[in-house]
Amino acid sequence: MLKLDDMELFQLQFCMKQTKGQMSMGGEIRRHASITKKIEDEMARRKETKGSYTPEHVRLQLEEELRELLKRRDD
Repeated sequence: MLKLDDMELFQLQFCMKQTKGQMSMGGEIRRHASITKKIEDEMARRKETKGSYTPEHVRLQLEEELRELLKRRDD
């Protein structure tokens, strides 16, 4: 099982959207759709359980990253 953080999962969703049109064979199309659905289901689960992918959660993540960057800069 892959362990992806929220932003990695978001990036994977973006990649799947970008490659959807490149699938040509029936099996490729079905696998791509299956993977895309699993990604979207996991993103929906995370949104419901911990508020991921909401403006508030993104703001909190950015604030945390900024604090870490400032701490590294000051050290």
